[in-house]
Amino acid sequence: MASTPDDHPSDIRPWTVKHSRDVIRDRWVTLRADDCVTAEGVEIAPYYVLEYPDWVHVVAIDDEDHLILIEQYRHAFGGISLEVPAGAIDREDPSVLAAAARELEEETGYVAEQWRSFGKHSPNPATHTNFCHTVLALGARPTGRTLNDPTERIAVVRVPVRDAARLAADGTLTNAMQIASMAIALSAIGQWTL
Repeated sequence: MASTPDDHPSDIRPWTVKHSRDVIRDRWVTLRADDCVTAEGVEIAPYYVLEYPDWVHVVAIDDEDHLILIEQYRHAFGGISLEVPAGAIDREDPSVLAAAARELEEETGYVAEQWRSFGKHSPNPATHTNFCHTVLALGARPTGRTLNDPTERIAVVRVPVRDAARLAADGTLTNAMQIASMAIALSAIGQWTL
């Protein structure tokens, strides 16, 4: 029988934040410096925390069993990245599914017929405050509309679903958080195999 975290009571306690200050605050990110003390009295100062809005990853599949992916330049990566449609959940978005539908259409010009959410996960619990939401979109079809954003030059790429795990394993897909989202969504429909 597999053990769960509840099987092992823990005496691990959260840190106490003695002081917190913003190092950077703009529309994209907040970098916060916290002066912390562990439960054992060890000071950790500063401890840097990144505050982002929650993100959504859209694993979209069309009726021909192809993933709808995008290619775009990623500056920190220093190259072109093959990814799922994704982005920040805006305050105006009434729900995660609405944000997913907006991002899919904005980035690819596709809409979908069926939507399924797989919950939220922390992109990096050590440094990030936000969550990443995984959404599966089935019956994706092009509308011919896309957002013409000069900061996001995007090419839509259709890839057979059967190739997804291989593309992750061979490094063609490089975004680890998005690979996790693809594995979650495609496993749920029996489509994640090497």
